Amino acid sequence: MNFTTDLFISYAHIDDEALIANQKGWITDFHRALDIRLAQLLGRRPVIWRDPALQGNHVFDKQIIDQFSNVAIMISILTPRYVKSEWCVREVNEFYDACQQNIGFNIHNKSRIFKIIKTPVRIEQHPEKIHNVLGYEFYNTDPATGRIKELSQSFGQHIETAYWDKLDDLAHDICAFLESVENPAEQSGKQTIAAPTGKKEQDKIFLSESSYDTQEFRDSLKRELQDYGYQVYPDKQLPLMALPLSESIGQYLDNSSLSIHLIGENYGIVPEGAQKSIVEIQNDVASAHSSATNMPRLIWVPENCEPVDDRQVSFIDKLSRGRDGVTGADLIQGNLEEFKSIVIDKLNSIKQKQETKKADPEPDEITTKIVYLICDMLDMDAIKPLEDYLFDNGYEVVIPIFDGEESDIREDHIENLKACKAAIIFYSNANELWLRSKMRDFMKISGYGRTDPLALKGVFIAQPDNASKQRFRTLEAEVINGMQSFPEEQLKKLLSRI
Repeated sequence: MNFTTDLFISYAHIDDEALIANQKGWITDFHRALDIRLAQLLGRRPVIWRDPALQGNHVFDKQIIDQFSNVAIMISILTPRYVKSEWCVREVNEFYDACQQNIGFNIHNKSRIFKIIKTPVRIEQHPEKIHNVLGYEFYNTDPATGRIKELSQSFGQHIETAYWDKLDDLAHDICAFLESVENPAEQSGKQTIAAPTGKKEQDKIFLSESSYDTQEFRDSLKRELQDYGYQVYPDKQLPLMALPLSESIGQYLDNSSLSIHLIGENYGIVPEGAQKSIVEIQNDVASAHSSATNMPRLIWVPENCEPVDDRQVSFIDKLSRGRDGVTGADLIQGNLEEFKSIVIDKLNSIKQKQETKKADPEPDEITTKIVYLICDMLDMDAIKPLEDYLFDNGYEVVIPIFDGEESDIREDHIENLKACKAAIIFYSNANELWLRSKMRDFMKISGYGRTDPLALKGVFIAQPDNASKQRFRTLEAEVINGMQSFPEEQLKKLLSRI
């Protein structure tokens, strides 16, 4: 569908008042810069409509409403004054209604209202129609004081650089959106927008929302991922209530091939009804998802990180020790550029494995019945009843090797984890340290190059009895209790997954 106007900028008049006499206001400068950058990207001058005489107490003009049907995109510049203005909120609502009368409000899951957050406003105060729209934050938070600093074209080099980066992100997204609406497709007698070509499911990445001290880095990484052609999730505002938040994260992860988590010095926002921050909740949900699907993950902690909150100290310590929340993840500590390289290498590796799997599916047939029975050398005799049971029921049983160079033994262990359909740790005479080491291998299995999840991860608890075995429990694997008798029924049920 062809629109006569590309953009309508909705704003509160007070937000365009210059702090210094005889200078232009923030909105005017923003309008001019966006106009130029869009012209460079589109190859034509965009048609941008803004009423410079708009006053917050003007009577709403029906002529403005009538023009909304000819506008492709609204830019809504949120500030405390904007959300209090009946005029501004009504503009959002009227534009939303106008969208429903032509091609719809969401195109390819992208809203036709681009939300610019010039000054932070609590999410519940945002106009209802754009609560879930992901905003472009034109502000930074000072890590030392916690104070908000609006991005501007003239507030110092660091602020100015961040401003132009953010505006460039916005311009690219608007450009892509405008190009997508210029060639609608006819479907079932109703106009819809043709789906973009060349995009694959594996081209979607979950880049977790972060605390304010790592926000600039997240924006930079997101920008580069998009430049490489990846779709980055979340693409909508995450809910700030515990249950909807977890559900939303899970839905994004279901469609992603990699999740990336940025852990900074600050703990972050704690949603309503939760005990943990959004940052930690995202990591927990992704860890559980990876346990079920073997989705690879990357967790980044900046070098020389000094957490300022006891909760963040505990969170980072938990990750560093590999206690929980690290399933499927590689924990990386270093600088920004090093981590970016690791991310790209990981994505290239994922693509290569997916292409290899499509071209050579035979290994799936070969590994269908392989069970890797992981044990310590002390338990070679003790595993015989379990080994015989598996073999007698049609499973090819692989056990570790113990002779040879340590590096060769380790390589064989990893190859077995990659090739098998199920893996069972046999815990009898070995100590708890050995068990933890093998459990960590379960967590790291996707990092070893395995592309499909194990059908079964189990820990078989056998005699002799001790306090460690009595209290053992885990969410990473099925616990198979063989302390009193051979658990044939439990094994039969679990092995039916293969």
